[in-house]
Amino acid sequence: MTAFGATELLADCGLIVAAGGSSSRFGHGNKLLMDLAGLPVFCHCLRAFLPLLPAGHAVLVVPAVSEPLFAAALAAAGWGERVRLVPGGASRQASVQAGLAALPAAATIVAVQDAARPLATAELLARCVASARACGSGVAAHRVVDTIKAATAEGAVTATPDRRALWAAETPQVFRRDWLAAAYELVARDGLEVTDDAQAVQLAGHPVQLVESQQDNLKITRAADLPLANFILAQRRAEANDVT
Repeated sequence: MTAFGATELLADCGLIVAAGGSSSRFGHGNKLLMDLAGLPVFCHCLRAFLPLLPAGHAVLVVPAVSEPLFAAALAAAGWGERVRLVPGGASRQASVQAGLAALPAAATIVAVQDAARPLATAELLARCVASARACGSGVAAHRVVDTIKAATAEGAVTATPDRRALWAAETPQVFRRDWLAAAYELVARDGLEVTDDAQAVQLAGHPVQLVESQQDNLKITRAADLPLANFILAQRRAEANDVT
């Protein structure tokens, strides 16, 4: 049994972990290689997801110049043979395309995970995969609780959307492989830039189904996010010990 109750081997699922960010808002170094509870940040989603995946079904896409650093971290974690390292492209969407090309044909469902989200759970991945099997897509997201303002570049408010209809997208984002591949071919052909995989799939005319994320799924963006992630992980470990 894996963590958080997910037990099924996802034999039809391939995983692309996108680890090509610039870390410009983090302030120093590569945030994905920073220590978090004894592992580099990027390793945490792999630790959660790998037990659900067949061998050869996980790809880590990294900047070519950083390959040796990521390879060393994978080897230290004991995953050098489980995870294929692939150099990324000039953009996130090009990197996801490179990851798609590296997955085996048996992976007909593809999950894309931001390496900077170390708190995503096996249970969340399993629910997103179930959604993708049923309706072609399953995108982790949480309901917006703040009042959102649309504004001009100068900060003048132009609208207040109804937050009851608003969700914040996270990862994993899981899709039928043929949908995702065709979507990225479309955006590449038309010179479009998307901010997540769901946007590309929607532009290609496919429905996108949200899967509510019910636990903290923090994205490491700034240096202050690391101690918060450490705190959340410590809480989870304590809760797991209480259950056992």
